[in-house]
Amino acid sequence: MRNQGTLCILLSVFCVFTLFVGMREAAAETDYTALRAANAGKMAQRQPFLLTVKPVVIFTFGGLSQQEPLEDVLAVLVERGMRGTFFVTERELQRNADNIERIVAAGQDLGIGLRPEAGADFAAYCAQIERIQTELKIRYGIETNVVRQMSGADEDAINEAVSAMGCILVGQGLNVVQSKHKDAQTAEELMPQLFGRWTTSLNRGEVVYLRTDFYTRTALTAEIFRAILAEKLDNIAYHAPGASNAQMAQESMGSGYTGVSVQDVLSDTSTRYTYPVDVNTLPEEIRPYERAEKLTEKTVAKEFLKRYIGAPEVGETDRMLGFSRTEMRQADRTGIVKTVADNTVFFTFDDWGSDDSVNHLLYVLRKHQAHGTFFVITRSIHNNPNLLRAIAAEGQEIGSHTNGHIPMTVQDDKGRQIPVQHPEEYYEDVRSSYEKLAMTVGDMKLPSGRYALTRLLRPPTLAVSRMGATAIFNNGFGYIVNGSGSTEDYSTVSMESLVGILHHLTHEEDGTVKRGAILVMHMSSTSLATSKALDMLLTANDALPDGHPGKFKTGFLGDYLTDDYDQSMKQVPPEKGYKLH
Repeated sequence: MRNQGTLCILLSVFCVFTLFVGMREAAAETDYTALRAANAGKMAQRQPFLLTVKPVVIFTFGGLSQQEPLEDVLAVLVERGMRGTFFVTERELQRNADNIERIVAAGQDLGIGLRPEAGADFAAYCAQIERIQTELKIRYGIETNVVRQMSGADEDAINEAVSAMGCILVGQGLNVVQSKHKDAQTAEELMPQLFGRWTTSLNRGEVVYLRTDFYTRTALTAEIFRAILAEKLDNIAYHAPGASNAQMAQESMGSGYTGVSVQDVLSDTSTRYTYPVDVNTLPEEIRPYERAEKLTEKTVAKEFLKRYIGAPEVGETDRMLGFSRTEMRQADRTGIVKTVADNTVFFTFDDWGSDDSVNHLLYVLRKHQAHGTFFVITRSIHNNPNLLRAIAAEGQEIGSHTNGHIPMTVQDDKGRQIPVQHPEEYYEDVRSSYEKLAMTVGDMKLPSGRYALTRLLRPPTLAVSRMGATAIFNNGFGYIVNGSGSTEDYSTVSMESLVGILHHLTHEEDGTVKRGAILVMHMSSTSLATSKALDMLLTANDALPDGHPGKFKTGFLGDYLTDDYDQSMKQVPPEKGYKLH
């Protein structure tokens, strides 16, 4: 009986081996001409991130030749409850079956690793993809169309083959594997070189690549992996000031990111989207447009006075250019929305940020069911469109802070206001800013059913000029919005002082709410204290009983600054809004 069992096993192994050989020979003989013609020359592109609003980072791995560093990496993934994608080359399928078994046993995912080969053409790479797919399915029960080119510059033959085979070509936003680091000894020496000063976190949907068998010191792979998780992933979770360990754990679950495989993201179709959005398919109310009958610098004054929400600190001698003295005196300096009839105030956040700073704000707003308007600098959003989508997905509205964050006017060394850009340059700056926003979130709606993207623009440094206002209105923007007070949270001395500033900007001296107040805050990494100070303010506000004169609620500017709103009105009936002093 034992001899018969052994014979059966040997026969099974022989059959499987024969099947492998047969499939390889079949793949080698396949004519991919028709497949290539149907593909019509399309090229797959390496993706540094996957398009998703899911709060995740994708960890990918290569280099499966050594058992010890691989097991160390698997231990980290299992310990953290994370999944990753391990790319398997044809050579590793032949030589490192034991290590691949370990990956599968640990619940991890496998992908197709392609090695560039001298003289290989489109058909050769198609055949290589097909062979690896077949063996992964037969040996490990894994079906995949996820491909990574394991080394070298982009090759057209690979890109075309991946596209023709219906596969996805994955690259990386962060490549941890750098030849100059091969003999490094500690994670501490690598982290500053990998991230620099300003990269404070990983990005939502970003693809990270590590090679398990790369470093001379084999334990370093897992150590640098742990360091990246601790310093650039875990910090994306929000923790309230003075939170207990139990509270921190709960907040981490509600606000943190986790590590997943490529397939984990691809299979969650509810969080994926198409980028860029085809703006031509958007309804007219949200589509980019330019005025048919354009305003000129001579005719813009009336529109400016109606559609400019000013700031107390912006006046005749500071950050205004091209207006007459009469127009400057008529221009709004309250910075408030005058039609607010209850205790509503408006939170606004400027600039652009990393996932840690923006995610902290989003979590605090969600925690307190508060509203915010995010005025976004658009020059870099193509590097992280997932984060902008996440703002809208969280039910917050979005406006423009221009594309290049170049102010309309600056002060020279003699104290005179001077323009920074030519009219054509500024026109293009504001035009492109709205277009980029529409291409990223133009299709997204708030829970109310209104589109998340607004036609509101906040000028950099709050500076305004006649030329700039003309360009803004001619590009379809409805309002130029400064605000009733800036927190200057980018240079906060202490948390206590920032909370005090927030309270001062939301309340009168007698403790009642400043109806219609617009608070200017920031979402950049230099303003990491903002979310915690805001949390403290909102926590105290939530504790007040309903009807308390000092209890405020938050609103969306887009719900108030509609086409019929006029900031030039001097008096508003008390039952309709803010009573001017």
